[in-house]
Amino acid sequence: MKKVFLEKRSLNKIAIVLSSFALAVLIYLLFRSRKLFYYQFIEMIYLDPYIRAIRKVVWVYRKHIPNWVIYALPDGLWLFSMGVSILYNRYYYKRAQTIFSLIFISIVGIEVFQGVYGGHGTFIGTFDLADVICYIIGYILASFIGYSYWKRNYKDKEIDKQEEILKKERRKILIIVVVFTILGFFPALVN
Repeated sequence: MKKVFLEKRSLNKIAIVLSSFALAVLIYLLFRSRKLFYYQFIEMIYLDPYIRAIRKVVWVYRKHIPNWVIYALPDGLWLFSMGVSILYNRYYYKRAQTIFSLIFISIVGIEVFQGVYGGHGTFIGTFDLADVICYIIGYILASFIGYSYWKRNYKDKEIDKQEEILKKERRKILIIVVVFTILGFFPALVN
């Protein structure tokens, strides 16, 4: 019974992370430049005719979709996915939250840096308040989901093998951060 419960928790986490990340990638595929990495990947696996056909249909509705959905929401979804991956189902939630908060502060700091030193057409990028707002919302939602789960399942429980569990969680979080950092750079790669 316990093993089934663990599998259900993992499936919930995977569903939340993959669905939000997939929505971000879908926005890139349907509304952003075909020179971006995700579209190049779709071409490599020969799915581009299908995506082009869908793009033709959804492009009719493009004028009804706010720019922040196309240009800022994917960033917020990426941070949300990363946050849920880091925070959900953690014994040491507070330590994981500290790491996620540092990542959030760094990302918002980069956005502010873009506002000071960047600009349209520069390598550094352009500041966008909508990006910051989507980051904040993604951060808050991921933190809320992670905290709610921790409070309901782990807050008052005694932890056996504390050092072993802490090491495992640190390793998992490091892998998650590396993977999501790599995935975060993909949209910026242009052919």
